[in-house]
Amino acid sequence: MNLTNDTASAYLDLHVPPDEMVKYIQDLMLLPHGAIATNSAATLARRQWGGDTPMARAALLRWGALNLAFQDKRLETWTVTRERDRIQVPAALVAAAGIAPLVIDDERVVFDIPALLDATLEFQPPAGQA
Repeated sequence: MNLTNDTASAYLDLHVPPDEMVKYIQDLMLLPHGAIATNSAATLARRQWGGDTPMARAALLRWGALNLAFQDKRLETWTVTRERDRIQVPAALVAAAGIAPLVIDDERVVFDIPALLDATLEFQPPAGQA
């Protein structure tokens, strides 16, 4: 499931249902750390969405953009370093990754970070409710 920038643009606006995106990322996180590579992510996406489908391609594209987003300092407050090179990510952030807008920047598919964070807030419980 190799996506070039030309083919990626066809999947930029395709949303992955948030609960499915969370399941996909959770399944990826269960893999041994060294096994989370492009081909294992693609294999898992094909398994979850029944083959090399548009939804599988969109999820893989969003997974790649989420990995790039983890390097953005604006996400530091949403992620917690657990072990070397491993982070904990709230389910709300992963759910938002299924629907937040994607853009092409410097020939890479990335999230608009403010839009990703805004989308994340949709999956948070209202403040002040116990």
